[in-house]
Amino acid sequence: MSSSQISFNPRGNTVVVAAAATAPLGVQVPSSSYGQSGQYRVVNTGTNTVFLGVGSTSLAAQANAVAPIAGSPSPAIALLPGAVEILSFGDQAYFSGLAAAATTLYITPGQGL
Repeated sequence: MSSSQISFNPRGNTVVVAAAATAPLGVQVPSSSYGQSGQYRVVNTGTNTVFLGVGSTSLAAQANAVAPIAGSPSPAIALLPGAVEILSFGDQAYFSGLAAAATTLYITPGQGL
């Protein structure tokens, strides 16, 4: 492991983001790295794939939570059941999720891998 890589260090409160068959309005997850790119640990606790929508507003996150179909790309990020990912977005990002059935995501702002 390179000396420039550090393990994930939480830098804010964990926020619950609900995913559903109709993507809800986005929920903001503030990061303490104001003005910089924030990192977020995203955990999909459910048994369904979640299409994670991210945006700079609640409505943008909701609009970006769409399932891709053949020939039509989607801005959403597919999170498989049980996935734990560390992703980078703006420091005050909003999150929403689309899933076949109600699923819970836990999102924690921080830094590291």
